[in-house]
Amino acid sequence: MKWFLSALLLACLCFQTVLNTKLQVVIKEPRGPIVEGSDVILQCVGDGADMSQYKFQMYHKWLKTWFSFDTKTPFRCWYYSFNVTRENGELFLQVKEMYKWHAGPYRCISNGTDGQLPSENITVPLQYLNGISISEPGSLFSRYMRDPRVVRVMRGKDVEIKCSAFSSEPPEYQWKREGDDWIYPSNNLKIVKITPEEAGTYTCKASHPSIPSLTQSKSVLIKVVDEPLTSLQLSEMNLILAIAIPAGILFLTVVTVITYMCKAKRNQMKGLQLQNENALKTPIWKGSDSSLPYTVSDTIPLVM
Repeated sequence: MKWFLSALLLACLCFQTVLNTKLQVVIKEPRGPIVEGSDVILQCVGDGADMSQYKFQMYHKWLKTWFSFDTKTPFRCWYYSFNVTRENGELFLQVKEMYKWHAGPYRCISNGTDGQLPSENITVPLQYLNGISISEPGSLFSRYMRDPRVVRVMRGKDVEIKCSAFSSEPPEYQWKREGDDWIYPSNNLKIVKITPEEAGTYTCKASHPSIPSLTQSKSVLIKVVDEPLTSLQLSEMNLILAIAIPAGILFLTVVTVITYMCKAKRNQMKGLQLQNENALKTPIWKGSDSSLPYTVSDTIPLVM
């Protein structure tokens, strides 16, 4: 009985120690700003506790649940760029080439200990700048058009072009025309009453305010015309509709033909099955073409 009480007391003390262990996730490497695409190492620490019984978890924003980084989990293939290591009682998580969807949140928690409070969540402060695009007011598909874009505008009309990019901090923009020395520090480029001399290739440059190496550029070719665009010169929307409508009609036609053929085939098979069933149910009388030679005389049909 004494040994049982001693074991119970020891278990309670261990459980209390686990509960009092203050867990936290810290960024081990790199030191300083973390740029998108860098390798990141996280460490789980807990006031000198042995981390052999702890594990890392990441919150999956799409599925809205926590996943453990364990080779036994069926979701291991989702975390192919992660590597968990244990060295001298310490727990590390290496994330190779971290991108926005890898930034977290992360936490560490005891492995299989009931009542264990997890550490506070940590999201890696990732710095990034990408996805630069040029658009015109009223244009819905500018992001998917060719680069450099071509914008045609009549002489004497106003033209306005907007530059945008995805960034961890509000980016800095500047416009420059090819062959000129001037720089226009804004994401919106507006030319009032444009002239043929103002035509040319304009380039927008987006820069991260804290990481100068994070920059992206995109160009647009502005052409000045003297006559209105004819109906044969399709705009972006008309071009998309000119492709989408015939493709949609062709798709519906193919679906209709396939549906009709399947229905006709199904009706044909149903008709053959019905004929076979009727043939099986037709009685065979003596003396009929379907009867078999037999010596016994009767008036009872062989098949009902």
